[in-house]
Amino acid sequence: MAPIVIGTRATPLARIQADLVARRLGALGVDTAIRAMSSQGDRSLGGSFAQAKGVFTGELTAALRDGSVDLVVHSLKDLPVDDEPDLVIAAVPERERPFDLLLFAPGLTTGREGRASEATPELASLLDAGEDAAGRSVAAAADAFAPLPPGARLGTSSPRRQAGALAIRPDLVCCAVRGSVGRRLEWLQSGAIDALLAAEAGVLRLARGGELEVPAAAIRSYRLDIRSWPCAPGQGALAVQILRGGRLDGHPAMAALDDAPSRAAAFAERSLLGRLGGGCLRPFGAWAEARAAGTEGAVLNEVHALIAADDWREPAGAGQAPRVVHAAASTEDGGVDLDVVAGRIERGLAKADAGLAAGTPSAGLPDLVVTSGPATVQRLTRRLDPAIQVAALPATTVEVFDTAWPADRIDLNRPRRQWPWLLVSSPTAARVIAKRALREPAWGRLPWCALGEGTARALLAAGVPPNLAARASGGREFARYAARVLDPHCPIFVPHSARGGASLVEALEATGRQVTAWPAYTVHPNDDLDWPQGWQAADARVLFTAPSAVSAFAASDLDWPGSCWAIGAATAAALRSAGAGNVKCAQEPTAAGIERLWLDEAGAQPKANRDPRENG
Repeated sequence: MAPIVIGTRATPLARIQADLVARRLGALGVDTAIRAMSSQGDRSLGGSFAQAKGVFTGELTAALRDGSVDLVVHSLKDLPVDDEPDLVIAAVPERERPFDLLLFAPGLTTGREGRASEATPELASLLDAGEDAAGRSVAAAADAFAPLPPGARLGTSSPRRQAGALAIRPDLVCCAVRGSVGRRLEWLQSGAIDALLAAEAGVLRLARGGELEVPAAAIRSYRLDIRSWPCAPGQGALAVQILRGGRLDGHPAMAALDDAPSRAAAFAERSLLGRLGGGCLRPFGAWAEARAAGTEGAVLNEVHALIAADDWREPAGAGQAPRVVHAAASTEDGGVDLDVVAGRIERGLAKADAGLAAGTPSAGLPDLVVTSGPATVQRLTRRLDPAIQVAALPATTVEVFDTAWPADRIDLNRPRRQWPWLLVSSPTAARVIAKRALREPAWGRLPWCALGEGTARALLAAGVPPNLAARASGGREFARYAARVLDPHCPIFVPHSARGGASLVEALEATGRQVTAWPAYTVHPNDDLDWPQGWQAADARVLFTAPSAVSAFAASDLDWPGSCWAIGAATAAALRSAGAGNVKCAQEPTAAGIERLWLDEAGAQPKANRDPRENG
């Protein structure tokens, strides 16, 4: 018999997983050969493109269908839930640890216990410990996230992990870091992100195979408790997929590879997701445990599931905790009924929807007026005391230019570390770019970097969390950030407002960076800008969010408010230049900075019972 050709992705982890299957087949007396290939997902580093379904499996299944390979080895969690009639998962070998790891950047100063290096176990010792390790190595999710400082940047591209983390810590900024496990660990070590969520199975297999690209002793980590933080369906399990009716269909080696409890548990997790209607992009986690049952194969004895509401990005983008529902079931005899578990989840989601407060608009002049839209109002409403009324008075409208973007200048024929980056410089730019990427997928293949926390949240709300988020309030700060975390040969694309962007581009070019910039939109004064009935300018406190809002207000001939607040020094300078009085500037462009400004002026105390880690 000719050797069995095993298809796999070309990444180090995928090669290790294919080697595991090849060695098992070799022990059964079956000759094999491995063919590695690049998947569509491996050729993308970020943006909206990476949200597509099946980007890591399409090339492999195509090779299976055309006969180039006899079987393919997948991470089971990467496979779409829907069955493909001509393909079959012939074997699920014994499952590796299904846990997620929360890894901390070296030297990270935490909000609770000093440095993370003093509070959490070394990754190396954690990997050496077994699944049942007790003590500090296993942590409930809420306890594991607690040490992170306010506004920490959390690396994960998984909607499940993003929604779950933000439900616990809505102040976190999610960064969809991509690439190999080793590359993501490098982002962590560089300080580009403060923490990273990763599947323990992948990290463990790389460590055992000698392919972990950073010293495991240099990183500290928690293993997240599987019951309070369920894994992705099938996480830790491999899927050996073959062509139905092909040369391996019914081959005894496939049955010998299969582990009945691992298959039963992983398939139950996937089946539960299927019952709820969704795929790997839905914010859903499930973990099941099965026991061997003789001729019956295996029986489920425990299931835990966690799901976020479909609209989870909307509150998360405003700095609010997404709604999540947890369901669990266990039994000593018989098996867990997945329909019952699915029903509990659906009822929980319906109950959460019914419990949403409608909100009542206030009469008369609010305590604080902002010149931008609802997202800013929501963030401030969450951050400030509930008694404080915040309202929007949009000063500008956005015109998006329907002109060609320079996609022809995107050069992906270069080392991945030198791929171009797309810089998203403001929340308005975030909304413009996210819509453009839907029309032109080339921009979705690039990694995106958000300038500031507000921009990162706007991208998350638009469904495209940034790959990185710079703590910077202007061009010079971002240029320093880029010099520290990006390869100097990475070009940067900057779509910006026609009314601004020059200083940002100049700062980047001054460092020798190749920059391609163009006006993608402009901001016009709101022709309908007016004080609503009952509002008196002299008594108003208005937060101006950008210099363009100042220009619009000045052009409206409205009386200046009695108190003018500014986000950023440029906005404050524009207010003074326009003749506004009583100008005050927030020290940082975040909801926390606005809160400090409020406390300074109003002489109030911080919101009662608010978690001090929150940074809105």
